Amino acid sequence: MVQWYLLKTWAGREEELVQKIRRTVPASAYQECFVIYQERIWRKQQKSIVHVEPLFPGCVFLTGEPVYGTDCESAYGGLPILPVMEEDAQFLEKISGKEHLVKLSFVQKDEAGNIGRLSEPLNGCRAEIERMQFKKRYAMVRHRLWGEEKVLVLGILLNEDRGSKLLYKDGKNRLIAERADNAAMDIEIEGLKRSFDRGDGVE
Repeated sequence: MVQWYLLKTWAGREEELVQKIRRTVPASAYQECFVIYQERIWRKQQKSIVHVEPLFPGCVFLTGEPVYGTDCESAYGGLPILPVMEEDAQFLEKISGKEHLVKLSFVQKDEAGNIGRLSEPLNGCRAEIERMQFKKRYAMVRHRLWGEEKVLVLGILLNEDRGSKLLYKDGKNRLIAERADNAAMDIEIEGLKRSFDRGDGVE
């Protein structure tokens, strides 16, 4: 697996650092430079608003072998470049995929309101789920990351979200897209249900 590195900056300035590195550091000096984002649903006035926000505020990731030297160190904002343990990188890659986006996990409840089945990425963290908050559409996952216990708050999608207007907003509450119809959400939920029936990575 390719080596991952972590750079820490101010929360809210992640993309600023990413763009600076992409402008200043030769493309041959690394493979990727990115921020890991996540989807979270906020329920407001009977609408499902999907916020896309950094999973780890203030964190920027590099893959490959960073180049050191006066010019490159300046591009990195003078920030220390911290190697990420392989097991941590594997976990982050597993939950965020090639798009570096932790997508909403579909949660199927039984008649009593208990957790039935889960889709990825939350299904892969099932044993580490500490709490599920259906009303606020999130699950709290406790996972050891960077040598210490971390609590990750991951977004979930419920069957009752079907038929809701889906609004996509970024971390600054700016509207990215609005789906006036529900086709995309219906397709996603139906696709997850078919995965349940086939048993594709779902328990």
